[in-house]
Amino acid sequence: GAIVSIADKMDTIVGFFGVNLIPTGTADPYALRRQALGIINIIIEKNYQIKLDSLVEKSIDILEGKLKRPKEETRADVMNFLKGRFENQLLSQGHPNDVIDAVLARGISDIVQSLKKIEAMEAFKTHPDFEPLAVAFKRVVNILKSFEGGAIDTALFEDPAESALYSAFAGIRETADALIDEGKYAEALSEMARLRKPVDAFFDEVM
Repeated sequence: GAIVSIADKMDTIVGFFGVNLIPTGTADPYALRRQALGIINIIIEKNYQIKLDSLVEKSIDILEGKLKRPKEETRADVMNFLKGRFENQLLSQGHPNDVIDAVLARGISDIVQSLKKIEAMEAFKTHPDFEPLAVAFKRVVNILKSFEGGAIDTALFEDPAESALYSAFAGIRETADALIDEGKYAEALSEMARLRKPVDAFFDEVM
């Protein structure tokens, strides 16, 4: 019943978006916002590991020939619509806006995992290393703004702090990636917090 309900609601949303009957402002005559919340809540309640983008794609394929808008445009608008409903629900439940933005910036394909990541990040904000690490990473992002990529050549390292940071990063990344693959996001974030000292040392000694 839950699966049929999700399919019905998704086909309804995609169908209306595909013929350009999209909710605007407070106007939502076809209750598409309620349909979207229904999809989100069923997935979370049932803990379904369903990819939203795959559901949207399937609905577009089923309705092909009846849609009046380009497929890519319809797909993007439906995903943004679902993201907006999910964001609003999370905010109404008291989750911090900055955490929601940070997690959902990577997309909302997997609703269940996105919620778990938000909860893990929210808890991690109380970690004593969170603020210093956030400041350090902001510095890193600013430094790399004009960087266009390339391989790391450890032979060019000139300071022990560079080697120490790279070594720490390589080990922590391997462990964190494994924890993320297992859905252990809180543990992965705690592992990443170990980067604080080598990052601080790098900025103190090299820059």
